[in-house]
Amino acid sequence: MIFRAIFWIGLVALLMPREPDLGFGRPGQVDGGMDGAATGDVASDVAGWAKSKLAPGLADPKSLCRFNAQACHAGTSAFDNVRDAAMHSLSGLKADIEADRRARNGG
Repeated sequence: MIFRAIFWIGLVALLMPREPDLGFGRPGQVDGGMDGAATGDVASDVAGWAKSKLAPGLADPKSLCRFNAQACHAGTSAFDNVRDAAMHSLSGLKADIEADRRARNGG
């Protein structure tokens, strides 16, 4: 029975698919791989690239929405809806706290 278990464990280990080598190295590995990818600088590289692409457009907000004004308006209205919902829930919470405080002090 032990030999059967060793056989099946070995067979599964042999047939188990391995991770594909994408060339980035192992997590936390400093040497090898692409520059910056193994050390976790990918996010800062992407942020720097996005900032360089968007910075000229941020000086003139109309240039950001010139190609698709409907999408720009929809994004703005969605942001406003989220902000209004958050403010509404916060004001409701404030009212609940005040009512609870009055109930404790009055009773």
